[in-house]
Amino acid sequence: MAIDVFGLGNTLVDIQTFVDDKLLKKLKITKGIMTLIEEKQSMEVLTAIANLKAKSLPGGSCGNSISMAALMGAKTVYTGVVADDMYGRLYEKIISERGVKSMLRFTNTGLTGTAIVLTSADAERTMLTHLGVCGEFTKSDLNMELLSDSAIFHTTGYEFDTPTQKEALIEAMKVMKKNGKKVSFDIADPFCIERNRDELKAVISEYVDILFGNYEEVKILTGCDDPIEAGKQIRAMGPSVCLVKVGGKGSYAFFDDTYVQIPVYQAEKVLDSTGCGDIYAGGFLYGYTSGYGIEKSAHIASYLASKIIAVAGVELEKFNMEEIKSFIEEKILD
Repeated sequence: MAIDVFGLGNTLVDIQTFVDDKLLKKLKITKGIMTLIEEKQSMEVLTAIANLKAKSLPGGSCGNSISMAALMGAKTVYTGVVADDMYGRLYEKIISERGVKSMLRFTNTGLTGTAIVLTSADAERTMLTHLGVCGEFTKSDLNMELLSDSAIFHTTGYEFDTPTQKEALIEAMKVMKKNGKKVSFDIADPFCIERNRDELKAVISEYVDILFGNYEEVKILTGCDDPIEAGKQIRAMGPSVCLVKVGGKGSYAFFDDTYVQIPVYQAEKVLDSTGCGDIYAGGFLYGYTSGYGIEKSAHIASYLASKIIAVAGVELEKFNMEEIKSFIEEKILD
């Protein structure tokens, strides 16, 4: 079985519900910001919202990208660590239904990682992230047979914050390079880059073929305010392809000795930008492994990003895939 994309990421379940401010005060939660929480507080919050109507979906940057690529038709594998609990089983069930081959490891201790999004009546969102057991991934969890049979290994900068995950990530990159395959890397988060800048640069230079980043991320990585100059600097580091997202201005694709600007596709409505960059990466990887070339793949990425903006959270099941594929076939690939 030839695999297009093999993903390794932080496996988190997104849990979204509406709450009133009284509950936030009762739980002593600071409204409107993202907070990392420990297991005890996570259990307390999950218990408090147990009777509320909530939507739970697979999340995590890499998982979202791999799911999007799979829904488009790419052959994908996703690996990570979850607990053998309700959320871990839900994660595997949904990504499998999306067409992803699951290589999740289940633990008998701890909790599956969660990102709890509490939306207040004024539409303000409060996020509580508990990484749970996802950071326990080790290089022994890598399925080397499937990895070696993959065209691209995709991962993100979030894995650099845990020593065993970082070791596994670099091992996977080494295997891909040894086998003449490609490494795709989403630098993922400004704070992650600040914590690991020098090491990230070294890994990008040595192993990465395709790099994704938004304006803020590439600015921090390179120290360059201009996204075009930042993209050129990243290309000079070693990646053969660099994709820089610049919000409402679209994105830039850097390759060979040139770059092209990729326009934004008009969203049906602007509801929620959550996961926009993840879906962009998944769309590009689908196009690239399908042989559509860098520019057309970037157009596919931009179009799919416009579709997720019209959906609350990253509920890919809301996508009309037949309509999406028809548009891509007629308007982008034609």
